[in-house]
Amino acid sequence: MSHRIQLLLFAISIASTKTYDTTSCIPNTPCRCYLTQYSLTLSNCSQQLADLPIFDSQNVNSITKIIARNALTQWPNQLCQYSSIQILDLSGSYLDSPVTDFSCLTHLVHVNLSNTQLTTIPNFQNNYLQILDLSNNNIKHIDGNDFQPMNNLLSLFLQNNPIQSIDHLGSVFQLENIQLVNLVSSYPDVTLQQSVTISQWIQLANQWENSTKSFLVRMNNIPFQSIIPNPEQFQMIPSESMTTILEMFINSTFVTLFNTPKCNCFHLREYQRSFTYVDYSKKYTSSLFQFTKCLMPDGITHARLFDRFTYVDLRCPLLGKISFYPLLSRSSSIVLTRSFILFILLSSFVLY
Repeated sequence: MSHRIQLLLFAISIASTKTYDTTSCIPNTPCRCYLTQYSLTLSNCSQQLADLPIFDSQNVNSITKIIARNALTQWPNQLCQYSSIQILDLSGSYLDSPVTDFSCLTHLVHVNLSNTQLTTIPNFQNNYLQILDLSNNNIKHIDGNDFQPMNNLLSLFLQNNPIQSIDHLGSVFQLENIQLVNLVSSYPDVTLQQSVTISQWIQLANQWENSTKSFLVRMNNIPFQSIIPNPEQFQMIPSESMTTILEMFINSTFVTLFNTPKCNCFHLREYQRSFTYVDYSKKYTSSLFQFTKCLMPDGITHARLFDRFTYVDLRCPLLGKISFYPLLSRSSSIVLTRSFILFILLSSFVLY
């Protein structure tokens, strides 16, 4: 039986039963297919398909969901014929191609292209896309401007790519509905090529000021201090805006090993001063407090940037009135407290 006849019989079966399930839907492959009026699922294909099959050309526009994990050996040329799809999962397929264009699919809401050997960000011209998974690929450069058309994007997964550079990160933060960004790189050294400007930070702070959304960022090998305004720029940004920025990142994680900035008394004082105004009951157990670090002078110790003990251990001068959170209980703090009390008592006795 020829390939064309088998596909014809498959289409006839669909028309008569509305659904079709078979273990040999595509000749000479182990693929298992399940087709309904609105969805197409391909399984067990073991990366043996050169393209997506079209079983019923008359109803192709009614398909809104395609699941084809580990199915394809190359970029599917017939993908655009499924012009109404909203959910697309091609994870595990081999899609390394100089052209990965989704601009023909304007209704996509959820796209999973993880583990597909992609080397660049695909082209999306879609204002409906909410979830985009590009994790576990070979993408080395991220340009935040590539995501500007996706203003309804909620979650962006780019973890476990060998990301070496990130450009226009502010464009990702400026997405109106973004809630989760995972940029954890498998490459040990990541360069932030275009920092977020002061004007962008002020705009973001105004955008976030009355927002009720949660915002979660996961990054490594780029320190938090390289992303937010540095203390020398604090005079250029309102203090309430800086507080808003810290509040929005309070549950985010920035882990560094090889490029952790050195601890600096002036920087510590300014960062910690701003952090005290963060209105969050669990801020001292938050991810931002726990994982944002600076490197102590010994070149080994990674100390918490927003921790008062880092300021004390660095022996920074206590200049000016700084509102710090209460010191946590530990042996060194007890000794300092007892010494301070003894000093007060002795001073009072001498004065008396």
